[in-house]
Amino acid sequence: MPRNPPWTRDELILSLELYFRVNPLHSSEKHPEIQALSALLNVLPAQGHAIDPNVYRNPNGVYMKLCNFLRLDPSYKGKGLSRGGRLEEDIWSEFAEDRERLVGIARSIRTGATEIRPNDPDVGIVEAEDEEFAEGRILTTLHKRRERSPQLVEKKKSVVMKVLGRLECEVCGFDFAETYGSLGVGFAECHHRVPLARLAHGQTTKVADLSIVCANCHRIIHRSRPMMAVEVLKLHVTKLKRNFPFN
Repeated sequence: MPRNPPWTRDELILSLELYFRVNPLHSSEKHPEIQALSALLNVLPAQGHAIDPNVYRNPNGVYMKLCNFLRLDPSYKGKGLSRGGRLEEDIWSEFAEDRERLVGIARSIRTGATEIRPNDPDVGIVEAEDEEFAEGRILTTLHKRRERSPQLVEKKKSVVMKVLGRLECEVCGFDFAETYGSLGVGFAECHHRVPLARLAHGQTTKVADLSIVCANCHRIIHRSRPMMAVEVLKLHVTKLKRNFPFN
Protein backbone atom coordinates (compact mmCIF):
# COMPACT_ATOMS: atom_id res chain seq x y z
CA MET A 1 0.00 0.00 0.00
CA PRO A 2 1.48 3.42 -0.97
CA ARG A 3 2.34 5.79 1.83
CA ASN A 4 0.29 8.89 2.36
CA PRO A 5 1.96 12.11 1.19
CA PRO A 6 3.51 14.44 3.81
CA TRP A 7 1.16 16.74 5.69
CA THR A 8 0.85 20.19 4.15
CA ARG A 9 0.91 23.52 5.98
CA ASP A 10 -2.85 23.86 5.47
CA GLU A 11 -3.50 20.47 7.08
CA LEU A 12 -1.17 21.13 10.00
CA ILE A 13 -2.67 24.56 10.67
CA LEU A 14 -6.14 23.01 10.82
CA SER A 15 -4.80 20.23 13.07
CA LEU A 16 -3.08 22.65 15.46
CA GLU A 17 -6.21 24.76 15.72
CA LEU A 18 -8.14 21.61 16.62
CA TYR A 19 -5.41 20.55 19.08
CA PHE A 20 -6.12 23.61 21.22
CA ARG A 21 -9.84 22.83 21.22
CA VAL A 22 -9.75 19.06 21.58
CA ASN A 23 -7.14 17.76 24.01
CA PRO A 24 -5.84 14.46 22.55
CA LEU A 25 -5.16 13.21 26.09
CA HIS A 26 -8.89 13.20 26.75
CA SER A 27 -10.22 12.17 23.35
CA SER A 28 -9.73 9.57 20.63
CA GLU A 29 -10.23 9.05 16.93
CA LYS A 30 -13.93 8.70 17.70
CA HIS A 31 -14.28 12.34 18.77
CA PRO A 32 -16.78 14.01 16.40
CA GLU A 33 -14.50 16.99 15.66
CA ILE A 34 -11.58 14.70 14.84
CA GLN A 35 -13.82 12.76 12.49
CA ALA A 36 -15.06 16.01 10.97
CA LEU A 37 -11.50 17.21 10.34
CA SER A 38 -10.68 13.85 8.74
CA ALA A 39 -13.61 14.31 6.37
CA LEU A 40 -12.54 17.86 5.54
CA LEU A 41 -8.93 16.86 4.82
CA ASN A 42 -10.16 14.29 2.35
CA VAL A 43 -11.76 17.00 0.21
CA LEU A 44 -9.26 19.77 0.90
CA PRO A 45 -7.45 20.76 -2.33
CA ALA A 46 -4.19 21.36 -0.48
CA GLN A 47 -2.29 18.38 -1.84
CA GLY A 48 -2.76 19.31 -5.48
CA HIS A 49 -2.94 15.68 -6.62
CA ALA A 50 -5.13 12.59 -6.36
CA ILE A 51 -5.41 10.84 -2.99
CA ASP A 52 -6.85 7.56 -1.77
CA PRO A 53 -9.95 8.42 0.29
CA ASN A 54 -9.84 5.00 1.96
CA VAL A 55 -6.60 5.65 3.81
CA TYR A 56 -5.88 9.37 3.48
CA ARG A 57 -6.03 11.33 6.76
CA ASN A 58 -8.45 8.90 8.40
CA PRO A 59 -9.68 9.71 11.95
CA ASN A 60 -6.90 7.66 13.54
CA GLY A 61 -4.29 9.51 11.48
CA VAL A 62 -5.72 12.88 12.49
CA TYR A 63 -5.80 11.84 16.14
CA MET A 64 -2.16 10.70 15.96
CA LYS A 65 -1.21 14.03 14.40
CA LEU A 66 -2.79 15.86 17.33
CA CYS A 67 -0.75 13.64 19.64
CA ASN A 68 2.40 14.66 17.75
CA PHE A 69 1.89 18.23 18.95
CA LEU A 70 2.11 17.10 22.59
CA ARG A 71 5.90 16.87 22.34
CA LEU A 72 6.03 20.58 21.46
CA ASP A 73 3.59 21.77 24.14
CA PRO A 74 5.48 23.09 27.21
CA SER A 75 2.37 22.64 29.33
CA TYR A 76 2.50 18.88 28.75
CA LYS A 77 4.85 17.13 31.19
CA GLY A 78 5.02 13.80 29.40
CA LYS A 79 7.15 12.87 26.41
CA GLY A 80 4.46 12.84 23.74
CA LEU A 81 4.95 11.00 20.49
CA SER A 82 8.51 11.16 19.24
CA ARG A 83 7.38 11.06 15.62
CA GLY A 84 6.93 14.30 13.77
CA GLY A 85 8.69 16.50 11.29
CA ARG A 86 10.27 19.90 11.04
CA LEU A 87 7.16 21.41 9.50
CA GLU A 88 5.17 20.59 12.64
CA GLU A 89 7.77 22.46 14.67
CA ASP A 90 7.58 25.41 12.30
CA ILE A 91 3.78 25.54 12.51
CA TRP A 92 3.92 25.37 16.32
CA SER A 93 6.54 28.12 16.44
CA GLU A 94 4.57 30.38 14.13
CA PHE A 95 1.09 29.97 15.57
CA ALA A 96 1.03 28.47 19.08
CA GLU A 97 1.52 31.85 20.74
CA ASP A 98 -0.85 33.66 18.40
CA ARG A 99 -4.12 31.79 18.81
CA GLU A 100 -6.24 34.58 17.36
CA ARG A 101 -4.27 34.49 14.09
CA LEU A 102 -4.34 30.69 14.10
CA VAL A 103 -8.12 30.61 14.47
CA GLY A 104 -8.59 33.23 11.76
CA ILE A 105 -6.37 31.43 9.28
CA ALA A 106 -7.97 28.05 10.00
CA ARG A 107 -11.39 29.60 9.43
CA SER A 108 -10.25 31.15 6.16
CA ILE A 109 -8.72 27.87 4.96
CA ARG A 110 -12.02 26.11 5.58
CA THR A 111 -13.95 28.80 3.71
CA GLY A 112 -11.35 29.21 0.99
CA ALA A 113 -11.33 25.50 0.24
CA THR A 114 -14.80 25.90 -1.24
CA GLU A 115 -13.41 28.33 -3.85
CA ILE A 116 -10.73 25.97 -5.13
CA ARG A 117 -11.46 22.81 -7.08
CA PRO A 118 -9.46 19.61 -6.50
CA ASN A 119 -6.44 19.65 -8.87
CA ASP A 120 -7.04 23.35 -9.53
CA PRO A 121 -4.32 24.59 -11.94
CA ASP A 122 -3.74 27.64 -9.74
CA VAL A 123 -2.50 25.32 -6.98
CA GLY A 124 0.07 24.00 -9.44
CA ILE A 125 1.21 27.57 -10.13
CA VAL A 126 1.90 28.04 -6.42
CA GLU A 127 3.95 24.84 -6.37
CA ALA A 128 5.93 25.87 -9.45
CA GLU A 129 6.72 29.34 -8.12
CA ASP A 130 7.69 27.99 -4.70
CA GLU A 131 6.03 30.93 -2.98
CA GLU A 132 3.69 29.30 -0.53
CA PHE A 133 2.97 31.68 2.34
CA ALA A 134 3.06 30.70 6.00
CA GLU A 135 -0.74 30.58 5.90
CA GLY A 136 -0.69 27.62 3.50
CA ARG A 137 -1.29 26.75 -0.13
CA ILE A 138 -5.02 27.43 -0.27
CA LEU A 139 -4.79 31.03 0.92
CA THR A 140 -1.68 31.56 -1.23
CA THR A 141 -3.67 30.40 -4.26
CA LEU A 142 -6.57 32.73 -3.44
CA HIS A 143 -4.17 35.64 -2.88
CA LYS A 144 -2.47 35.19 -6.24
CA ARG A 145 -5.78 34.62 -8.02
CA ARG A 146 -6.95 38.06 -6.86
CA GLU A 147 -3.67 39.66 -7.92
CA ARG A 148 -3.99 38.12 -11.39
CA SER A 149 -7.56 39.25 -12.07
CA PRO A 150 -7.11 41.09 -15.42
CA GLN A 151 -10.22 43.24 -15.03
CA LEU A 152 -9.37 44.35 -11.51
CA VAL A 153 -5.69 44.99 -12.29
CA GLU A 154 -6.52 47.14 -15.31
CA LYS A 155 -9.11 49.06 -13.32
CA LYS A 156 -6.53 49.72 -10.56
CA LYS A 157 -3.97 50.95 -13.08
CA SER A 158 -6.56 53.18 -14.75
CA VAL A 159 -7.55 54.77 -11.44
CA VAL A 160 -3.92 55.42 -10.46
CA MET A 161 -3.07 56.89 -13.87
CA LYS A 162 -6.01 59.30 -13.65
CA VAL A 163 -4.96 60.45 -10.18
CA LEU A 164 -1.15 60.46 -10.44
CA GLY A 165 -0.47 60.35 -14.17
CA ARG A 166 2.05 57.54 -13.67
CA LEU A 167 2.41 54.02 -12.28
CA GLU A 168 5.11 54.16 -9.67
CA CYS A 169 5.82 51.49 -7.07
CA GLU A 170 4.16 52.37 -3.77
CA VAL A 171 7.18 50.94 -1.95
CA CYS A 172 10.29 52.26 -3.71
CA GLY A 173 8.90 54.73 -6.24
CA PHE A 174 10.21 52.88 -9.30
CA ASP A 175 8.44 53.85 -12.54
CA PHE A 176 8.83 51.47 -15.48
CA ALA A 177 7.94 54.16 -18.04
CA GLU A 178 10.56 56.52 -16.63
CA THR A 179 13.29 53.88 -16.89
CA TYR A 180 12.28 51.98 -20.05
CA GLY A 181 10.41 54.64 -22.00
CA SER A 182 7.54 53.49 -24.21
CA LEU A 183 8.26 49.83 -23.39
CA GLY A 184 7.40 50.49 -19.76
CA VAL A 185 4.26 52.58 -20.27
CA GLY A 186 1.34 51.04 -18.40
CA PHE A 187 3.51 48.30 -16.91
CA ALA A 188 3.44 47.49 -13.20
CA GLU A 189 2.36 44.70 -10.91
CA CYS A 190 -0.48 44.69 -8.40
CA HIS A 191 -0.23 43.35 -4.86
CA HIS A 192 -3.28 42.27 -2.88
CA ARG A 193 -3.11 44.10 0.43
CA VAL A 194 -5.76 42.22 2.44
CA PRO A 195 -4.21 39.93 5.09
CA LEU A 196 -4.41 36.29 4.08
CA ALA A 197 -6.39 35.40 7.20
CA ARG A 198 -9.25 37.55 5.86
CA LEU A 199 -9.15 36.50 2.21
CA ALA A 200 -11.85 33.86 2.33
CA HIS A 201 -14.54 35.60 4.33
CA GLY A 202 -16.67 36.14 1.25
CA GLN A 203 -15.77 39.79 0.66
CA THR A 204 -15.42 41.06 -2.88
CA THR A 205 -11.98 42.31 -3.86
CA LYS A 206 -12.01 46.06 -4.46
CA VAL A 207 -9.64 48.37 -6.32
CA ALA A 208 -8.55 49.79 -2.96
CA ASP A 209 -7.37 46.30 -1.95
CA LEU A 210 -4.58 46.46 -4.55
CA SER A 211 -1.30 48.35 -4.51
CA ILE A 212 0.89 49.25 -7.47
CA VAL A 213 4.33 47.70 -6.98
CA CYS A 214 7.43 46.90 -9.01
CA ALA A 215 8.42 43.28 -9.58
CA ASN A 216 11.28 43.40 -7.05
CA CYS A 217 9.24 44.83 -4.18
CA HIS A 218 6.41 42.43 -4.96
CA ARG A 219 8.76 39.44 -4.66
CA ILE A 220 10.16 40.76 -1.36
CA ILE A 221 6.65 41.22 0.07
CA HIS A 222 5.77 37.66 -0.89
CA ARG A 223 9.04 36.39 0.55
CA SER A 224 8.53 37.98 3.97
CA ARG A 225 7.13 35.85 6.81
CA PRO A 226 4.59 36.92 7.86
CA MET A 227 3.84 38.89 4.72
CA MET A 228 4.83 42.54 5.13
CA ALA A 229 2.37 45.34 4.62
CA VAL A 230 3.26 47.71 1.79
CA GLU A 231 3.70 50.55 4.27
CA VAL A 232 6.09 48.52 6.43
CA LEU A 233 8.35 47.63 3.51
CA LYS A 234 8.24 51.26 2.30
CA LEU A 235 9.54 52.45 5.68
CA HIS A 236 12.27 49.80 5.54
CA VAL A 237 13.36 50.81 2.03
CA THR A 238 13.23 54.53 2.88
CA LYS A 239 15.43 53.95 5.93
CA LEU A 240 17.96 51.99 3.88
CA LYS A 241 18.09 54.70 1.22
CA ARG A 242 18.61 57.33 3.89
CA ASN A 243 21.50 55.44 5.51
CA PHE A 244 23.00 54.07 2.29
CA PRO A 245 22.02 56.39 -0.57
CA PHE A 246 22.42 54.83 -4.00
CA ASN A 247 23.09 58.14 -5.73
